Amino acid sequence: MELIFKGLIIFTIIQRLYELKVAKRNEKVITAKGGKVLPEKNYLFMVLLHTSWLLSLVYFGFFKDLTFSPVIFTTALLFFLAGQCLRIVAIRTLGERWSTRVMVLPEAPVIKSGLFNSIRHPNYLGVVLEIAALPLIAGLWVHALTFSILNGIILFFRIRFEERMLDQFNNYHESFNLRPKEGDL
Repeated sequence: MELIFKGLIIFTIIQRLYELKVAKRNEKVITAKGGKVLPEKNYLFMVLLHTSWLLSLVYFGFFKDLTFSPVIFTTALLFFLAGQCLRIVAIRTLGERWSTRVMVLPEAPVIKSGLFNSIRHPNYLGVVLEIAALPLIAGLWVHALTFSILNGIILFFRIRFEERMLDQFNNYHESFNLRPKEGDL
């Protein structure tokens, strides 16, 4: 179980580095098509959160003695894999419109296919599952709870900002027959 945990940490780091490369490429494609990468006040906090989450997992996974519970390990692993599936499918569905930053392509139709037809933010749901589940694989309850709360705060503001921008440039709320939250528009 310890070897699997270490492997998942390394896998997640490599995956995130690859995704940063994809995000940069997609940002160039979108801006070349007239899109915008929007300045987001809490982007730095999101980067710091994900970086410190991964570095702390490296610390615990490679430099601390951990005790694994087979039941918790298996359950958390399933949630981690579910998070992976949500994120990968969401990224593939968004294609060149996916980035770690908030981007808009004015006048382009809102993507409502695949998971986006039934879940408004499948990528974020996947991240929520991963941030909680990966430390739980090793029984790191405080780690999982702390980073989950911090991630929840960041996502609260990020989702509001993203939806407001998508509504402004792409009629997001109208496309999903949603009523904007008071104060969002």
